Amino acid sequence: MKYIPKGLEPEKLANYKTLKPYNTWPQFARVEHRRLPVQDQLKEDQGWLCAYCEIDLIDKTMDGDADFRVEHFHPKSDTTSGHNWHLDWQNLLGCCHGGSQSTVADSATRFTSPDTSCDVPKGDKNLDGIILNPRHIPASPALFSCSRSTGELSVLAHNCQAAGVSVEQAEETIQELNLNAPRLNRLRKQVLNELNKQLRTVVEQGEDVGLARKKLARVHLSKNQAGRWQAFFTAIRSYLGSDAELHLEESGYQG
Repeated sequence: MKYIPKGLEPEKLANYKTLKPYNTWPQFARVEHRRLPVQDQLKEDQGWLCAYCEIDLIDKTMDGDADFRVEHFHPKSDTTSGHNWHLDWQNLLGCCHGGSQSTVADSATRFTSPDTSCDVPKGDKNLDGIILNPRHIPASPALFSCSRSTGELSVLAHNCQAAGVSVEQAEETIQELNLNAPRLNRLRKQVLNELNKQLRTVVEQGEDVGLARKKLARVHLSKNQAGRWQAFFTAIRSYLGSDAELHLEESGYQG
């Protein structure tokens, strides 16, 4: 999980809330010209990564449905406070289907139910104060590391402590969202193995290993021309270590 900056609330959502402040998300979303600007803004804000696992979000293709849906971090069903969580822009995130949908594009890789993650195990639970909200964590330092040999995420306790972030909540984030689901571990491991292969190839061609790592950081930890991060940003950041942090600092990374 990485920090997600939030862009301006889409005008369609703001206007709708003014006119119908007590309506639900399904009521808003059933009209495409209202829904699409919100979805597009979420994708743009997140650099086309799932807010939780960081797999790349994909649109509908001829081969399958989009691997994307709108997630409410605080359950939209909660009416105890009188607040309408359905239409709260700050409560909306873009997520993948967490391995739960057989109809998504690239389903051979992405459909792994009952090996599910992200908002699927989270369901309708109120996890405020139990897990980390990607809207409210620092862009730096990194709070999680990733093992190249297994693809598993773990918590960087010293970084959490330095940033004033609860180590327990960081650990619960991995557990509650099942971010070490076998599917995700396998995909992260593939990404890191490919990075390692690229590094070895460049070094074998005579490049200094330090310079090679810096070049990899610039390539893999920068948005592309379409404004998209590479999938599994945190895993790549972990693999490249101090070279990743130097690149992010020099490039003015803010999430």
